[in-house]
Amino acid sequence: MMMTVASRVKETLANLKGIEATLSHLALEAKEEKAKDEFHECCLMARRAIKELEQRIGEIEREEPQYIKDFRKKVE
Repeated sequence: MMMTVASRVKETLANLKGIEATLSHLALEAKEEKAKDEFHECCLMARRAIKELEQRIGEIEREEPQYIKDFRKKVE
């Protein structure tokens, strides 16, 4: 089965959320202040990317034909 763009982006989003959680954990567990700061900064970057991907998923779902078809069924 071929994955749609939206499903691939959703899969990427799930992976990124896992990375963000790992970075957050590493920031909390790091002993050195520099390491804590670097992990925290990477965590913030991941959070920004997550928000952008979530917005993009909404756009993609409005554009992809199968989502448009499903949306029309719901509206009718």
